[in-house]
Amino acid sequence: MGLELILLAILSFIVGFFVKIVDFIEDDLKGVSKKSFLKRISPFLGIIYGALIILVIVLWPILIPLALGVVFGEFWANKIDAPGHKIAIVALIVLSVLLLLFGGLNVGVSYYFIGFFVIFFASSLIDEYADKYMEKQKKSKSIFRIFAFRPVLEVVSFIVSLVSGEWAFWLVIFFFDMAYLGSTKFLPKLILIKKNKK
Repeated sequence: MGLELILLAILSFIVGFFVKIVDFIEDDLKGVSKKSFLKRISPFLGIIYGALIILVIVLWPILIPLALGVVFGEFWANKIDAPGHKIAIVALIVLSVLLLLFGGLNVGVSYYFIGFFVIFFASSLIDEYADKYMEKQKKSKSIFRIFAFRPVLEVVSFIVSLVSGEWAFWLVIFFFDMAYLGSTKFLPKLILIKKNKK
């Protein structure tokens, strides 16, 4: 793995961790006052991880269709509902469009771009709707709970990387998910410790 891919892996890991923190604050701490410290910092965390995603697509413009595909998939599935996420996503979409139109990037609105966008958009959408369906059916022990780990996007990004030779597609998803899913267990304990200290 070259230095560029190592940097991409690190940035993807950090983004995944910050996204999980915002999710935890907005979804798992619903009973906490909006004036609390955690609620107040949520938008700022969104700005931070939004800026990091922007940095990633500036350095690796080939990832723009992946970023936009996943974002629109999340938006279509009504998963972007927290202030922190909204701030990050608006900034990401605006900059992506500006880069495509005026940034002089080699990634134009071509068949390649549209094709990859559709592939990643569909993969994200399948994962989100499958996960929401299983939650609604309350089949927590079902094998289909694997959709909570976004397997379709993971597999599709790996196939796209294998076919195209651009391993950045799979790498960014793999390390993002590693941080996001890996912090699911210890983050509640970490926040609880901090609240107890207060």
